This record gives sequence, structure tokens and C-alpha cells, in this order.
Amino acid sequence: MRRTHFSALSTAWTVAVAVFFLLAGCDGSSPTEPPPSEDLREVGVVLNSVEETLTIFDVDAPHDDRRTVELQLGGDGSPVGLSTRAGLALVPMGVFPAAQVVDLETAQVVRTITLPEGSGATGSTFLTDSTALVANPGLGTVSHVNVWQGTAEDEVAVGLYPQGFVHAGGTVFVIDAQLENFAPVGPGRLVALDPGTLEVIGEVVLSGENPGSAVAADDGRVFVLNGGRWGADNGSLSVVDPVQLEETGHHMGFGDLPGRLTLAGGLLHASSWSFGVIAWDPDSGSFHRGLDNPIQPGGVASTAGLGVDSEGRLYTVFPDCEGPSRVLRMDEAYEVDEEIPVGICPAGISFIMVADP
Repeated sequence: MRRTHFSALSTAWTVAVAVFFLLAGCDGSSPTEPPPSEDLREVGVVLNSVEETLTIFDVDAPHDDRRTVELQLGGDGSPVGLSTRAGLALVPMGVFPAAQVVDLETAQVVRTITLPEGSGATGSTFLTDSTALVANPGLGTVSHVNVWQGTAEDEVAVGLYPQGFVHAGGTVFVIDAQLENFAPVGPGRLVALDPGTLEVIGEVVLSGENPGSAVAADDGRVFVLNGGRWGADNGSLSVVDPVQLEETGHHMGFGDLPGRLTLAGGLLHASSWSFGVIAWDPDSGSFHRGLDNPIQPGGVASTAGLGVDSEGRLYTVFPDCEGPSRVLRMDEAYEVDEEIPVGICPAGISFIMVADP
């Protein structure tokens, strides 16, 4: 079923301008989840930013088993992303200096972790089942947190505006967008941390500006989506060797403010509020679906985020910030084959195996 929400999209675009540079922290790249077993099932977890809730749905029965978790800050936060592992979700709360830990099996907030004042907590990633990193773009640091104890431990200085993470080659990379007042002041960087000691062991200077999302491919390469400048139509893709710590390629043509990057069906998919989704072939180094023929999920040329389940199916987040929205599952032809109701202004999606109740 296709429908357009022109008034909703207008509101969504306004929200996107305000929070875009935070949205890149939504991906929360983490080490691979455990394989499915008879005791586990896969769920999708969607962060609904405006209403500060999570929607949890069973990927095999999204309409029969769907739950809502209310985050517990009474509307004081500005969450825009989450990371998941070991049955938990970690949700940095943006302007409110805290991160909330949600038990995905019981659908309850179990802990609130206090972060440094002014953190602007955005991206996050798990290091182990019990520890994680949270990006503090307001401070230029990342906080090392314990999700079981509910404590924030060390802070590590990593640059000007850290807003996301990616794991590759035994290293965790912090995505530093190099922003001041939400505008780029130089090329972006990846800052390499030893995941055991949290020491900075190097950096990669990128050719693009405002990096916000990245994925690691099976061949070892890291792909970084650079959002560029507002209205400049200069989104780009950087290719990074995580072992040699160098950028090995840079490709233009990724449009105006692309925000999310994911790998599905051997193709890199990038989303934006301004054009929908485009697909790039990392083997040929060319577009499979470019800006001249973008994917428009549900008939709308705007997308708030992307996700991929364990079966390799692509999900797009419909950008409705006026009322309850939906997540759209796409088939191989990029046609919508499932619509899953979620909350107001969904901003991030993650997939995880949890214990079967």
C-alpha cells in the first residue's frame, strides 16, 4: 500500500534540520550477534525520538508481537539512536546527559546511566556484553559505561564532534564529524581506539565532511558516509583500510545530507530525508540506484533510517513526525512487502536475537 503525508513530511523535514547531525549516531555498530537457536528469536527495535519510546517487534510476526517501552525522562531528552547487544538496548538521551538501558526481553527500562554535564550524548556501541561507549559530541569525548552496573567510568578525548562508531579489524573507530555549531570546520576523521585499553592508536583523515555513519564489510574494508554541508549536495563515501589506517577511496554523488549507511544484498544503501535511498555497488565502485533513480519507500522520496535483519532484508524508517509512523520492509525489487506500526518520529532501528519467552 502506498500513501504520502505531505504535511507530515514538512514537519519531518523541519525536525531533520534540527537533529540531522545527531542522527548519524543511531546506527550503533556492534560486534556480530550470536546465531539463532531454538531458544532465541529475532526482534527489531525502533527508537521513536519525539515520544521517547522504543517499539519492539518480532521480525517473523511483527503485527502479533509488538511492544512499546516508555523511556523514563519525562520528555527532557532528545534521543536519536540506540545500540543493542545481549538482550539489552542502550539509548543515549541527547541534550539530557544520560543513557538508558532497556531489557528487551521484559520490555522495561532497567537502569539510567548519568553522563557528564553537557555531553549531548548521541551515538553508542557495545564493547562487551556489559560495557559500551557513548559519544559526547558536546565535549569531544566518549564515555566508557557499564550497562549492568549503570555507571559511567572513563572519558576519552577523541576529537571535536564524535557522533558514531564502527568496529573493524579488532579496533573500534570513533566517527568524528568535526562540527562547530552543527557546521563542518574541516574534513571528518575516524579515531582508532584499542577496545581493551581505550587508548587512541591512530586516526584516518577523510576527504569528505561531516561523516556520521559507517559499516565494515566482510572483505575488511570500512565504508564511511559523509553527510557534507546543508544545501551543498556534497554527500560522499569514503573507503578506509582499518589496518593501514588510511583512506583508499573517495566517491561523490551521495546527495544532500545522507545520514544512514547499511549493507544489504551485497550493496551499500544510503538514506536521506531529502531523496529516500540510493544503492552503491562496492565491488564495481558504481551506483546500482543513484540520485537519478532513487528508491522511494512507500512512494515517498524521504527516509529517516535503515536497518537489515539476519535474513538480509532491508527495512526503511518512514519519516512521520506528526503522528504514529511505520517501518517499511522491502523486497529484492525495493517494493514494500510489510508495514510495521511504530511511534512518532522514528529515528533509528536495530536488530537483535533475544531469548524466547
